[in-house]
Amino acid sequence: MPPRGQRLACMIKSMDGCQGTFDVHPGEAEKSIAKIDPVVWDKPTTKGIQEAMFTIIGDMGMTGQLIRLNSYQWQAVTEAKLEKFLYISILWSGNWFKVVEDAQMMTKKK
Repeated sequence: MPPRGQRLACMIKSMDGCQGTFDVHPGEAEKSIAKIDPVVWDKPTTKGIQEAMFTIIGDMGMTGQLIRLNSYQWQAVTEAKLEKFLYISILWSGNWFKVVEDAQMMTKKK
């Protein structure tokens, strides 16, 4: 099964209004990632993440689906170190919401 698009475009917004962007590229093997680009910020930030947004870019541009995580969801995903699994689930037609729920459950038990 091929990935849903050529790349996953990601945007994170900090509490102080800064915006960071990065791309995630699918790998050759199924459910793999070739590379995750570093975050490029529009200006330096010192605060935490307010929201994270993801969309798949295909041959003809955006697929039309935008996934948006609030600060609590993103914080749970990063604390549980499940970012890569979130990207894989979005790119390879998995259940990305389950990854977020699992991350929230994992961090709640700490």
